[in-house]
Amino acid sequence: MIHHLSDMTTEVKHHVRDGAGSPSFRYIFTPSDLGGRADLLAAVTLQPGESVGEHPHVGNGEVYLLLNGSAMVAEDGVEYELHAGDAEFCADGHTHAIRNHTAEAVTFLALIVKDRP
Repeated sequence: MIHHLSDMTTEVKHHVRDGAGSPSFRYIFTPSDLGGRADLLAAVTLQPGESVGEHPHVGNGEVYLLLNGSAMVAEDGVEYELHAGDAEFCADGHTHAIRNHTAEAVTFLALIVKDRP
């Protein structure tokens, strides 16, 4: 299955998980496209100062892969600075958040995978 950029939808969401600002989500494939194996596959752009607030994962896990720039990622309340190419996985039962602490836009890939049945 091929999705060209022109086939993808983009949505601006406000205060995601009580985070700051209005991140932009470019949906790459829908859960249906992915055969129900994942709930989200999107490129998320955070402008300076924007964030996705801390949130738990229950019954699923989420991968963040930084595509460009750097961001602060909190995992179970501990912050780490990640740079382009770095990744984080929040497993079932844990929490995470991401924040753009720089003066440039940051884009990361977000993939929410379901736990095994």
